[in-house]
Amino acid sequence: MEKYRVALVGCGGMGRSHLQTLARMEEFEVVGLCDLAQDSLRQAREICGEVAGFDDCETMYSALEPDLVTVATQTRGHHGPTVAALQRGIAVLCEKPIAISLAEADEMVAAQTAGAKLAINQQNHVNPGVCKGQEMVRQGVIGEVVMVRGRNKCGRKSGNEFTEMGTHVADMMLCFGGEPEWCTGNVYWQGRLAEVADIMEAKEMSPRDRDSGLVMGDRAVGAYGFGNGVMGEVHFLGYEKLMNFNYGVDVLGTEGQLAIRASGGVEHSLWHLPRPMEGLPSELGDWQPVDLGMAQGEDSVATMYRTLMAAVAEGTEPPGSGNEGRWAFEMILGIYQSHREGGRRIDLPMVERRHPLEIWRDEA
Repeated sequence: MEKYRVALVGCGGMGRSHLQTLARMEEFEVVGLCDLAQDSLRQAREICGEVAGFDDCETMYSALEPDLVTVATQTRGHHGPTVAALQRGIAVLCEKPIAISLAEADEMVAAQTAGAKLAINQQNHVNPGVCKGQEMVRQGVIGEVVMVRGRNKCGRKSGNEFTEMGTHVADMMLCFGGEPEWCTGNVYWQGRLAEVADIMEAKEMSPRDRDSGLVMGDRAVGAYGFGNGVMGEVHFLGYEKLMNFNYGVDVLGTEGQLAIRASGGVEHSLWHLPRPMEGLPSELGDWQPVDLGMAQGEDSVATMYRTLMAAVAEGTEPPGSGNEGRWAFEMILGIYQSHREGGRRIDLPMVERRHPLEIWRDEA
């Protein structure tokens, strides 16, 4: 069997997680590793064997000519390796969030060619609960969709939740609401509206998290207007305790509701309520799990790899496309931009492509 040749950029914890997934997939072969840290290369080779190692991604691309590049660096390092691979005609699966600014995201999306597709690892696009929920919406099971409500995991200050898990939440909202037309939002810090002096780097706010650029706040709220009158809302409440079972989206319709819970280990990831309003707390037992069959336990990251390469072969857009990853990121940055303008409703996509917090800090 001919295998897809994969090169990995970024051999830290996220990169090694990708290697473990690829090791279980017969149709993929890891042929190269790139990282500046020799210890990271050593740990990666413990998973994939003694493959070639590099400290420069472009040298690796030229030497190996892989079919696919996985970019699993810190977020600040996504742009360069992704654009360089796409410009060489190599497909890319890049970790989320797509970049640290919309300007970078635009360049990454624009670098694609017919044979070089970009997918962002927003793997809930292939989550069985999300896919089944979309099917139920198309079938009219909950009537006309009225609102999509994002639900976050917490466990981090909201500034980091925005970029770490917030783009996953926004992405799931996109799956049911479509592209948003406007956004409003406010950000809070220590019980008050956040100010320009509260802007900081992600690693400053939370040293254990990835370097995802500028962040702000410990709590936030955002509202969106999607096409066809669908409303959206998301809350980042900054709870210290991680609550995996809260993570997902609620889809409210005129005839019922769906609850999608996307964390691994959730026994049932899709629930259906056959009425539009929850009612009394005593009636929560009316929620019914939806049977997903054998799909429940599938590895969604493995599916992202397979669907990306199928899209390359067929000339179609992959799930979690570069454009969809950019939209998820823009939904998060839209909250910052609205807050910067006093909570004013702003149109999406935004005209200014620099990071809203960078602009605010530079103007102060």
